Amino acid sequence: MVLVGNLKDLRLANIIQLNCMERNVAKVTVISHEGTGFLYFADGQIVHAEFSPYIGEKAVYEMLSLTDGQFKVEASIQSPAHSIKRPWNSVVLDSLRELDEKNQQATSIHKKVFSTLAGQKSIKSSQVLDFKGKLIEGKENEPLNSVLIAFLWYKMKKILTHFYDENFRYTYFRSNQGYLFMIEFRATLLAMQTDLNVVAEDFIRHIIKILRGIE
Repeated sequence: MVLVGNLKDLRLANIIQLNCMERNVAKVTVISHEGTGFLYFADGQIVHAEFSPYIGEKAVYEMLSLTDGQFKVEASIQSPAHSIKRPWNSVVLDSLRELDEKNQQATSIHKKVFSTLAGQKSIKSSQVLDFKGKLIEGKENEPLNSVLIAFLWYKMKKILTHFYDENFRYTYFRSNQGYLFMIEFRATLLAMQTDLNVVAEDFIRHIIKILRGIE
């Protein structure tokens, strides 16, 4: 029997609990934008996990951090290896605890970045986004449409890293109303709108200096 679904509807932690409690021999495949992973179950335990380049408990941790993606559960598939020795509940609880601590630290950093940017006189509006366009800090408004900004960043980064610079981290656009700056910072995208009075390269250097102080 094969069960398929989305991680938005059924969390991976619940899928793991179900297979372990039922003592299933099974394989769970997870496919997301971050990669493809595999979990194998037998005798009420997670016996093996892969999420490139990780194997074992680290692979479980990385997959539990996923919030979106497709999963497939296949019954009666034996594991090709035995990389996990600890009980499943210890592995899952430790991973979830670590993820929670990481998220709390990230939230603190995001708030600090946003408040710092908001305090800059030259910045008219700013946002902290993830790379899918989800607003983390700031207000959604027409001049800074978060989804459009994330799309522009994705296209720019894809083109420029392919042809020019693998370390591409920022860009900006000029219009009659002012500049739109985009800077990658700690797996987020910072979007800032200014007027035309700033000197673009000087502004970028100033903001990067501030961000290094936050890191």
